[in-house]
Amino acid sequence: MDTNSGRTPSTPAAAAPLAGVVPSGALFQSPSEALKAVRDEYLYWTGKLTDSSLQLSYAVIAANWAVFGTVDKLLGNFWSKLSMELVMVALLLAAFGAKWMGELHKRRVDHAESDLTRWDTEFNANAGKRVPWPFTNGIELLGRVMREVKVWFPLLAGIAFLIAILCP
Repeated sequence: MDTNSGRTPSTPAAAAPLAGVVPSGALFQSPSEALKAVRDEYLYWTGKLTDSSLQLSYAVIAANWAVFGTVDKLLGNFWSKLSMELVMVALLLAAFGAKWMGELHKRRVDHAESDLTRWDTEFNANAGKRVPWPFTNGIELLGRVMREVKVWFPLLAGIAFLIAILCP
């Protein structure tokens, strides 16, 4: 007897499911439902990346001001200045990237709305394939680059700040 479920291994619930039959206790009832769950989690975690990146950027700026206090002291330390520059570049790239991404998505909306028959044909041609559609290679590349920027620039800025306080 399985002490966790109260069932013996010979009960039907423990048997292998028949082809095409979803076990009643399955987490997902269909492949499309499972794919949607993966996509939802991807959107959640990339959203968290954006939030964390912005918070870390603000923290590095605040820490630099708290430790160095004046513009002269901050700019007089190479590592502190570098940490501030990295944060500023990260924030500028994030703003520019968000604007660019918005424009790329607007083009896709215009593309779809300008010819719904073509959009339907593209959907049917790309369904089930690992292609960027309904997005574009450019949208996927920009998304990948922006995720890297959001990770590495604030982290490097934080490291530069730590060096600034440890090696004045």
